[in-house]
Amino acid sequence: MVVKEALHRILYIDDEENNLTSFHSTFRRDYEVHLARSGEMGLEIMKEHDIQLVITDQRMPEMSGVEFLQRILPDYPDCMRIILTGFSDIEAIIQAVNLGNIYRYITKPWNRDELKLTMDQALEVYDLKLQNRNLIEDLKVANVNLEQKVIERTKQIEQQKLNITDSIHYASRIQNALLPPAEELEQLFPSYFIYNKPKDIVSGDYYWVSTRDSQVVLAMADCTGHGVPGAFMSIMGINLLNEIVSRTEVLTANLVLNELRDQLVRLLRQKGDKDEAKDGMEMALCVIDYDNHALQYSGAFRPMYLIRNKQLHVIKGDRMPIGIYYDEEVPFTNNEVPFEKDDIIYLFTDGYVDQIGGGSRKTFRSKRFKQLLLNIHQMPVNKQKAILEQVHDEWRDGSEQIDDITIMGIRLAEV
Repeated sequence: MVVKEALHRILYIDDEENNLTSFHSTFRRDYEVHLARSGEMGLEIMKEHDIQLVITDQRMPEMSGVEFLQRILPDYPDCMRIILTGFSDIEAIIQAVNLGNIYRYITKPWNRDELKLTMDQALEVYDLKLQNRNLIEDLKVANVNLEQKVIERTKQIEQQKLNITDSIHYASRIQNALLPPAEELEQLFPSYFIYNKPKDIVSGDYYWVSTRDSQVVLAMADCTGHGVPGAFMSIMGINLLNEIVSRTEVLTANLVLNELRDQLVRLLRQKGDKDEAKDGMEMALCVIDYDNHALQYSGAFRPMYLIRNKQLHVIKGDRMPIGIYYDEEVPFTNNEVPFEKDDIIYLFTDGYVDQIGGGSRKTFRSKRFKQLLLNIHQMPVNKQKAILEQVHDEWRDGSEQIDDITIMGIRLAEV
């Protein structure tokens, strides 16, 4: 007879009935789920059941999530604690970390797969804590055996980490292979630079290029997230762009973005539901016609900078992403810009301007970025890249890089 393994016991607290119902229906097969509409009800459930993980909403009447986690900490120190909060509740998050000793906080609305992974990790930590307690008890009679178990467990973790890191490095090689090679870019843009600095091993930023007669289609994108999730989105975006441009007879920048958005929404099965993940990408896309010295530009949340006669012009993109959006039926705008001798354009993601640093721990910001480009735009492109990298490193001053960074500069008149 096979004995069914007992499910972990989870308490979910939320004053909104719909959220309780949604959580229970989503996870009832994976865990033994207990629900409470208030902190007081949650305390009663804690007394009656051996709860291993508590997930609580922060904003509740009478007793907030932080207050509840602080209440249970002395009596249930081993119970793992997760708090749900909005982006604006930074003070509540800090308070939860300091007073409630939370394992992690999750922003609302939650995503099923991400929340499931976080809960499993928390419960694994809970199980490990219990195992460690049992090992400490065994230490009284078997100290040598305990030490050996710790060594073996450490080796397993180190090997798992090594395996995961090796896999991500291999994924990085695949992602880099999909980017345009330097030889191709040098033929299309004899005077250009690309400053590409991923936050992690793999990146959510990517750039892409295709040619048609005298036209060159160039795209730069910033996908949702960074690291592995962003890299998956980038590969999807590259494949879709290849397909769209190869079968499009007349290349128009905004029509490419319209088609890319439609295809991405279809592949991600996005319907605009409240709780679904808003995966997608921001993008700057140009169609450069060298025979006619004309450029088309269309952007999804991304601008293009053009410097002409020492004046920086901002060609704005539309304030909507490549992905599901409230106004998803609105077509992207096509901007037509003739280019002249010595014109230089810059495409970029937001990682550079959003980097925190500078001693005052503020973001670099667009105003400072524009002035920097004006100061260096007449220099050779390789010198521009070196200065951008130097300024970023000095601004960051050893602090953590917060996002992927990609900047591309092209001097059009020299092509």
